[in-house]
Amino acid sequence: MGATAVATTVSPTYAQEVSGHPAVAPNHAKFHGIRNGIDPEIWDPAEDEFLPRSYSADTFTEGKAAAKAELRAKMNLCEADVPLVGVVTRLTHQKGVHLIKHAAWRTLERGGQFVLLGSAPDARVQAEFNALAADLARQYPDRARLWFAYNEPLSHLIYAGADMLLVPSMFEPCGLTQMIAMRYGTIPVVRKTGGLNDTVFDVDHDVERAAAAGMAVNGFSFEGTDGPGIDYALNRALTAWYSERAWWQEMTERVMRMDWSWAKPALEYIELYYKALRR
Repeated sequence: MGATAVATTVSPTYAQEVSGHPAVAPNHAKFHGIRNGIDPEIWDPAEDEFLPRSYSADTFTEGKAAAKAELRAKMNLCEADVPLVGVVTRLTHQKGVHLIKHAAWRTLERGGQFVLLGSAPDARVQAEFNALAADLARQYPDRARLWFAYNEPLSHLIYAGADMLLVPSMFEPCGLTQMIAMRYGTIPVVRKTGGLNDTVFDVDHDVERAAAAGMAVNGFSFEGTDGPGIDYALNRALTAWYSERAWWQEMTERVMRMDWSWAKPALEYIELYYKALRR
């Protein structure tokens, strides 16, 4: 850090969160956070070969309904007029595994459906989720499914077919799944940390913060690290889905029209490179 003209990390909030590190603190003035982007050609519901029906921000109603139906069929879930909560993640403590487990039960208690795609590198964590999968299968055989493998086509189907995507990370330098979810019209429910805080603006609490960033509110967030914390965000999302369908449709269209590509971050990097040259 001391030898650099400038240094970067992958989101403004994460840059603030690590600013007290001994390597960063003396060089804080030249430390910058620029969020990552997603590839809009890879993550494009209008051209996605893994979806049963392509769709855009103008045609998402039919497209997401087709994806939801296919996801349910693949996961052996029943057809019902209920919200579907998805998770696509590595099952590590950083990703908030205790909150994921809590959210699975909360979703089902609220009448929704829950799907997860991921696996744990730690055998103990994987064993815990194997047990969770068995418990859910016994109590909610047609409303929950956990899929423990890497599966690229299934990840695309979850991003498209879920109504909301859960990202309850303990820390998250940037995160991509919340941006991919929005590209596919799926509303993010996240913990306010790192890049999640820079990309998800809570519908009830971040109107001014979103406006200051030139954005609009686009999801639900929470700050705690326990069950009541995630309940605060997840319950609001589920209630909105059940009781405010027209608003939910508007929110779906809104998040699909947001630009999470590399266009803006690339310009910020170019500006930073010129700043480094002037030093």
